[in-house]
Amino acid sequence: MLTCFDSLCVLSWRAVTTSPSASAELPQHLALVCSQFSRLAARRSEVGVGAVSWRVVATIERHGALRLSEIAERERVSRPTATAVIKRLEEEGLVRRDVDPSDSRSWLVSTTETGSAQLAAWRAQLAVGVGGLLEPLPAEELATLERAAAILARVVDTHGG
Repeated sequence: MLTCFDSLCVLSWRAVTTSPSASAELPQHLALVCSQFSRLAARRSEVGVGAVSWRVVATIERHGALRLSEIAERERVSRPTATAVIKRLEEEGLVRRDVDPSDSRSWLVSTTETGSAQLAAWRAQLAVGVGGLLEPLPAEELATLERAAAILARVVDTHGG
């Protein structure tokens, strides 16, 4: 099983073998199960906003002020989509745009205090919703998930996630 939240995925693999076919299938299995778990976590967490909104706020919070093009690239969406999301988040008071001091033609988008507080609330709701799924797992599987989370976080960080 693969668990994803805040662009972080955690792996719990059933009876992993070292055969070549298992290795070849791992990338697609990770991507698919991560996506499925992310949707399940969103349904169970009832955060009250779309996944894109809270992912964008989390990305900005994690990386600091970003240009719109950087947000679009990190979230794998078009610039017009990123513009629409940022406009909505700005109207909700969750992010703000400031002139980029290194290029007055560009804007830097950062989270507001309200955005940071709302992100913390969303994460708390996610912890409750997803926590119920993880709670029945034995300690050794939870430890495996912790190790996998660290590995996947490193992979994500290494590749600009």
